[in-house]
Amino acid sequence: MKYRIFFLLLLTLLSCKNNDDEIGRPDPYILTENHISEDCSAFQMRFDKGDYILNFALSGTCPKLKPEEYTKEYSRYLKVYNDSLPLRKGFILVQYYGFNSNIKTFQDSIIQITKRNFKTNVSLVEENNDFFMIQVGNDKAMLTRYLNKVYE
Repeated sequence: MKYRIFFLLLLTLLSCKNNDDEIGRPDPYILTENHISEDCSAFQMRFDKGDYILNFALSGTCPKLKPEEYTKEYSRYLKVYNDSLPLRKGFILVQYYGFNSNIKTFQDSIIQITKRNFKTNVSLVEENNDFFMIQVGNDKAMLTRYLNKVYE
């Protein structure tokens, strides 16, 4: 019995030791959130390393949110935090839901706002019912890495 307790204690200590290097390490992103309409907030994860620049998404039920309000908030965010976006090339994930309007027009608006703020080429890389991914800049190696991850 004594050996079982010792073995269990040793195993517990070793398993706790494996995660010690994560303690105190800063998150690889900066999170901000803004209230944009009734029961709806936009949150942003701004990255400073890697292939991703930004994740712009919604939280809440967003029953009355219109694409125009979303694009206005996206544009405002890019203007305010333009100097805080150290990565000038990479991917931006735009997450949305509940829009009954033309999604292509919404995507085009986001792409034009991004082009204006980053002053470079922007292209649609992937789309789904609730999100789309755009690439800022023409880094073919970055696109290849992304596509390899997606299709693994």
